[in-house]
Amino acid sequence: MERTWARIAGAGHLRVAAFLTAAALLAVLGNCQLTDNSIEGQVRVTTGGDLPSGIVVRLEVAENVVVARQMVGTTGKFEFHNLTQKIYRVIVTADGYQPGSAQVDMQYYASRFPTIYLTPLASKTTPPPPAGNTTDLAAPKKARKEFELGHVALEAKDFAGARSHFERAIATDSCYARALTELGVIFTIQGELSSAENSFQRSIHCDGEFLEAYLQMGILLDIEKKYSEGESILQQALRVAPSDWQPYYRLAAIHQHAGRYKEAEEEYLKAESLSPAVPAEAHLRLADAYLQQKEYDQADAEVQTYLRVAPDGPLHEQANSLRQQIDVLRKSSAAPATGP
Repeated sequence: MERTWARIAGAGHLRVAAFLTAAALLAVLGNCQLTDNSIEGQVRVTTGGDLPSGIVVRLEVAENVVVARQMVGTTGKFEFHNLTQKIYRVIVTADGYQPGSAQVDMQYYASRFPTIYLTPLASKTTPPPPAGNTTDLAAPKKARKEFELGHVALEAKDFAGARSHFERAIATDSCYARALTELGVIFTIQGELSSAENSFQRSIHCDGEFLEAYLQMGILLDIEKKYSEGESILQQALRVAPSDWQPYYRLAAIHQHAGRYKEAEEEYLKAESLSPAVPAEAHLRLADAYLQQKEYDQADAEVQTYLRVAPDGPLHEQANSLRQQIDVLRKSSAAPATGP
């Protein structure tokens, strides 16, 4: 993820701060966007709470013709890559639950992100999934096609073209959450922050289960230095996806920018404990949180970890410089005070 890192050193104070750029916003979306031959889905339970163990996801090209199978962990996420057919059926099973399924039409980008709900066998009726969680598949083909064109333009950094396509998608379906969210990203990039905030809010209203809208709203509020509001929206994101690392990571960034370094430290560690997908730069962010608390050994350990896991990373030079600064500050703090 592209970042501009600024180092401010002097008077025993060193801070490494990450400034969000347009490229950073695109990279966040990139976490959820796949190549044209992939499916990424999410398993949830209709009763809420933790997922059962032993969830199996099967990918079929026709009834009982299985082409891939995988186990699902505690995050409920699954992915299938290198697909060649146009239509697939995803089947989710778990002991004690009714099977769940979804059909995926690979011709439509939005269809490739199914959310599949499992219902306990003991339930007399099948509760409907939370309101608004099907806006991707419910969108008319015309709206989905405009979204796909907008997505391609966004990846090419043709922001004007992307905006036009997303606006047409929303004109066809005013509650198309994914299009509303990506339009909000465009507004943010173009500096129309009020419009961006409105677009994210509409997305959340239309699809209260769509995590990306909460994350992008949190990033926007962080940019605007509306830290309290950002924390509130990311707490909502945690209720939507309590096992996903991204809300913790974004919450940590807000705490850090607000000067609450202990809280930032705790959230970064939670994010790291949940997924190996946390970007390597988290170690430098965490190093900063430790540094602000004058925990020099921990700060140095995090910088060393970054250098080990990302030896060719874009922040390699900054990490080495930071480590030198930590060493200076650590020695300075250990030196005995001298009288006049």
